[in-house]
Amino acid sequence: MPTGQPKMPLLNDQAWDALKQAALGISYNLADDTVYELRLRLRTPGIFALYKADVPAPGLPMLDGFLKFVAFRQAMAQVIQAKPAWTDDLLWQWNLALQEDRWWIDFPIPIREEVLAPGIAVYDCSVGLPVDPQRGEILYPAGAFFACGADLVTYPSEERGPADCIALRRRSVEPVHRPLELSGKLRSGSGGTKALDNRIYFTLTKEYAFFFRGDRDGVENLLHFALQHHIGIGKKTSLGYGQIADFEIRIPSLSSTLGYTLPGTSRIALLKNIPYQELQRRCLREQGDFVPVQRLEGGQWKDILTPAERSQNERLFGARAFSLAAPIETFDCYRPPYWRREGRTQVLRYGSLLVKR
Repeated sequence: MPTGQPKMPLLNDQAWDALKQAALGISYNLADDTVYELRLRLRTPGIFALYKADVPAPGLPMLDGFLKFVAFRQAMAQVIQAKPAWTDDLLWQWNLALQEDRWWIDFPIPIREEVLAPGIAVYDCSVGLPVDPQRGEILYPAGAFFACGADLVTYPSEERGPADCIALRRRSVEPVHRPLELSGKLRSGSGGTKALDNRIYFTLTKEYAFFFRGDRDGVENLLHFALQHHIGIGKKTSLGYGQIADFEIRIPSLSSTLGYTLPGTSRIALLKNIPYQELQRRCLREQGDFVPVQRLEGGQWKDILTPAERSQNERLFGARAFSLAAPIETFDCYRPPYWRREGRTQVLRYGSLLVKR
C-alpha cells in the first residue's frame, strides 16, 4: 500500500453476505395503482440543503432516499438481532456504506418504480411538499416560488422569513510544526477531519406531504421503525434535527404523483427531478401547431411516444401531452442515494413548469 494512504479495514464477509441475503428476501406488493398522500410531521426542523455552501438554499426531502436509508438500517437491526457478535462489524460496514459507493446495498423499498425508457427508472413518489404552518395548506414548488392555492408565496412564509441556520465550525490543519507519526494521512477535505466554517440553512416548516404509489403497509412499517429507533430525516440528524413526531397516510383527490396542475391554469408543476433528455422527448414541439415528434420508419412517419407512454404521462404528470413552459435545468440525481456523485446527470428540477396541450 502506498505511503500516506489510509489503511482499508478488514470486513466481515459473513456479516456483509447476511445483509445481502436480507435484501434478497424483501418483497412488496406494488400492484396497487392508488395514489397515497403521506403527511410526515417533525418534532424538530429538518435540514434539506441543496448545496453544501454558505448560502440560504434549503431543498425538499426525498421519500425514496429516506426509505432506502431506513431499509438498510432495518436489515442491519435484523441481522444484529440474529447474530449479536457481528454488531461491531456491521456498524463499521454501515459507516463505510455511507462513504463509499461500492459498500452500499440497494435495498428494495415499498415504492413503485416507473420505467421511462431503457435504463431510466424513477420511483413513483413526489418530493416532500411543505405544509404552510399558518394556513395548513400544501405548498407546491413553482419556479422560484410555491403555489398555495391560487397564491404564490415564498417558503415557508413571507412573514417568518425563508429559513433559519446553524453554524458549523471546525478546524483541521496538516501538522507542520513538529514531526508526527500518523497511521493515515490527515485529510482536511473530507470526513471527520474536514475543515469547515460555514452555515447550513434549514426551513422552519415541520410538516411535509408526499404523494406516492406503492405498498402502503410497507411504507408504514419502515416509518414505524424510523420512529422506534429515532431515525431522523435530512442532514445533521445526529444533532437532533429532522426527528419524526408522527405520520398519517390518506387517499387524496389526485390522480398523478410527479406533476401538479396549478389551480385555474393549464400549468403543471414538476414534483420530482426527471432526466432532462427523457422529459424533453415526451414534450410536444411547435411547428405551427404543437405536434408530436416523429421519426421515419419504413418510409412512414410515426410518433415517438407509444400509447402506453402517453398513458404513463397522464398517470405520472397529469396530462397525456405537454410541453416545457419554464424549465429549471441543473446537474443532480434523480434516484437515491442522492449523495452519490456517480448518479448525477442533467435533470429538470422540481419546480419546473410544464403546460398541457
